[in-house]
Amino acid sequence: MKEIIAKRRKELGLTQQQLAEKLNISDKVVSKWETGRSLPDTSLLLPLAEALQIPLQEMMSGNDASAEIKKAADHEANTAYKNTWIVTMAMQLAAAILIVIGRVLWDRINRYEATYSETAVYIPIILGALCEIAAVTFYLVKRNNLLVKYSARTHVDKKYVNLLLYCTYPLVLAVIAAFVALHGLSTSEQLIVLILSALAALIPFIVFYVCNKKRKD
Repeated sequence: MKEIIAKRRKELGLTQQQLAEKLNISDKVVSKWETGRSLPDTSLLLPLAEALQIPLQEMMSGNDASAEIKKAADHEANTAYKNTWIVTMAMQLAAAILIVIGRVLWDRINRYEATYSETAVYIPIILGALCEIAAVTFYLVKRNNLLVKYSARTHVDKKYVNLLLYCTYPLVLAVIAAFVALHGLSTSEQLIVLILSALAALIPFIVFYVCNKKRKD
């Protein structure tokens, strides 16, 4: 593809800067295309073909062009899903920390008669719950947009859904452990409750994992 872009640009008498302006990108991006250091973003393929005044199929007809485009599309989708996963996990981590802080404050009030007011307990717990709701909402909305944009990249979506499940479960387990540890139970009772709670919490994660795995690519 790099040879086709460079050759056609020169045939039209365009500089790299002029081609870049037509696509609203930097001339450095065009330079990377023509030297093979990067490939055009999938969203730029059609505008690029129009700017070069050649059919899209012809522009992609170079050796291994289809494989290169698929690789570039996978990379773009992977980056978009990865960023969504990072933001979602950051919000969920913040939610878990806030809820645990609220539980610790509650324990101090009841056990040590600390001077904290009930409001001080409720605020972090409520904020944590809202943060978790925001995380779920953000992920669902963002993922819906990604599914539309990268409809052919189901394998990438499945990968990050599983990754989200893998990373969310330990957070849920950590919150459960904090509540169990501060509930005034004996060590053996804590262990039993923690195991039973962990198994109960694991069920929905397994269900989501199985359903996600069975989805068709």
